[in-house]
Amino acid sequence: MNSRTISAIILSSILFTAPFLFPRLFPLAWVGLVPLFYVVERINTGRRAFAFGWLMGWLCNLLGFYWLVYTISVFGGFSYPTSVVVFLIFASLEALQFALFSLIVRRVGPGLLNLFPALFWVGIEYWFPHLFPWQVANTQIQFLTLIQSADIIGLYGTSFLVVWLNTIVYGMLFRHWGKLRQSLVSAALFAVVLLGAIIYGAARLPQVSAESANAVKLTLAAVQGNIDIDLKWNPAQWSRNLKSYQDLTSNARDAALVIWPESAYEPWLPENNHQLPPELRSALPPESSFFIFGARSYSGRPETSDFKAFNSAFLADNRGRILSGYHKQVLMAFGEYIPFSTLLAQIPGVPKLESFSRGDAARTLDFSGGIRVAPLICYEDLMPELARAFVRQSKANLLVNLTNDAWYGNTVAPWQHARLAQWRAIETRRYLVRATNTGVTAVIDPTGAMVEALPTFSPGILSSTVSILEGETLYVRFGDWFAWLVSGVSVVIFLSVMKRSK
Repeated sequence: MNSRTISAIILSSILFTAPFLFPRLFPLAWVGLVPLFYVVERINTGRRAFAFGWLMGWLCNLLGFYWLVYTISVFGGFSYPTSVVVFLIFASLEALQFALFSLIVRRVGPGLLNLFPALFWVGIEYWFPHLFPWQVANTQIQFLTLIQSADIIGLYGTSFLVVWLNTIVYGMLFRHWGKLRQSLVSAALFAVVLLGAIIYGAARLPQVSAESANAVKLTLAAVQGNIDIDLKWNPAQWSRNLKSYQDLTSNARDAALVIWPESAYEPWLPENNHQLPPELRSALPPESSFFIFGARSYSGRPETSDFKAFNSAFLADNRGRILSGYHKQVLMAFGEYIPFSTLLAQIPGVPKLESFSRGDAARTLDFSGGIRVAPLICYEDLMPELARAFVRQSKANLLVNLTNDAWYGNTVAPWQHARLAQWRAIETRRYLVRATNTGVTAVIDPTGAMVEALPTFSPGILSSTVSILEGETLYVRFGDWFAWLVSGVSVVIFLSVMKRSK
């Protein structure tokens, strides 16, 4: 290990991570793996390739998720030193994706037309068990013209292109002339594919906008209460917190639908409640017809074994009737459940580890006019398969995210969350409305553009008109077929290379 090797790994980590923190730097991702490839080709064992890949992944996670120490401490209730330990464990495990990728690249090389690294990256990225979704494609969220192909192949097509260009650039910079010739051929082919994606995006952007302009409209208001985490969940503050939402909501007189964020109503609700609590009945302006709000709900009795707690969203009308509800299916690590809880329970000072229960289905919140809302709670808007299930199975025609990102503090994390969610609008060609406690409360149109947003960490109400779009994209119909195809090809290539090396 020498200083040049370490410098290359650090440089690769910075280039690769910077666009996740600052989206305007998205071009850096197209060369972010080049220093890693430089290291991988020059070391002499697979073990060292694995180690240096792990080091890069570890640094990427330290940089990209720096805010997680604060979140673990506040959300999980851990001491700060314990939170640092948990964060380092998290970064170490997430780094295994990079370690495995580096090992495979060391074994199989760039392959035909420099395609092998891109193939293996997509396969690993798709199957690796992330605690937080963080795909290479997410670096390109500002390159809207390019990423419109997500309505066909999902975000993994963009990941493929980014890694493929990294491999081509490395081949052109650091290989002898015979390999350079291959890089030039692959660069020409890449240019054709990239141009095709851009042409497709340029055609789809006005087409989707025209469909939105001609569709049925819904006026709505997303309320951002800006309740500090020191006040949240304190029973003595519940009335004060609720009044903040009531006062803001009184200004939503032109909205047919009012949306409050995750757990905006803090007292526990029975999951089978059919009437709004008295203090909520007056929250909805008479002119508004429907009300979606987040709350904690439960079934069973607390002292019995059948008791279950849920993170829920409910739909009510202006007569105070609760029409339907949804329980969150994908629980949040470190808050709603604790990874490695058995191990952590052995650490002195760790509080009692309790968990919410998972919901069992993608149930839409339906109301008049044929509107079917997919209520994605917290970071469920980062799960492409969940948004797809809502549209494919339940025919949702509007995505609504209810979240409370106050746990992330005044960091880049709330904006990272919002930017990652933009993909769901493109994949499904639906409007996505985000109602959050402290931000980012926003409206994202079906092209993935964030068209309106409130300032973070300030109370406000975002009034907007959205289009109710029907139809089914190829991605909704067939899912991640591209990732499956690439995964199958990668397995065949790997087995063939291993067989030849024996």
